[in-house]
Amino acid sequence: MRFTNVHAATLGANEMTATQLFVGYWWLIFPIFGMLMGLIGMFQSDRRATRTMDLIKAYVDQGKDPPPELLQLAAAESTSGASSGMGRTPTENRLWTFVTFAALATGFGVGYWFMRAEEWAFAFLVVAIVMGIMAFGALLLLIFGRKS
Repeated sequence: MRFTNVHAATLGANEMTATQLFVGYWWLIFPIFGMLMGLIGMFQSDRRATRTMDLIKAYVDQGKDPPPELLQLAAAESTSGASSGMGRTPTENRLWTFVTFAALATGFGVGYWFMRAEEWAFAFLVVAIVMGIMAFGALLLLIFGRKS
């Protein structure tokens, strides 16, 4: 099995084998796995919230009061949201998001500074600017967002 490699074409080779493709891009397994686990977590959280609400609705349809534990679970899910991970509050999540994007912006900015003489260094600058914008947005959400 052969794949066309756009970057290799500039070096004189037109195609790469599946082994060469894997060797060149093996590290993509980790972000893809992380995105997949995040997606699965979102679906599980949504399903748990839906089942909780269905159970409360079943109690109400029968004319009974739902147990207080069930109402507390529904209230906790509605205030924390699906994005609340690892038992943190939404404010802690927003702080962690800001710190992460700021660290990434700083890291890519430093990478650009040390590699600025290279022809491809602009890629570091672009990523640093995008991460800086994301950090700024996370900071605005942290400051002006809901305080729950």
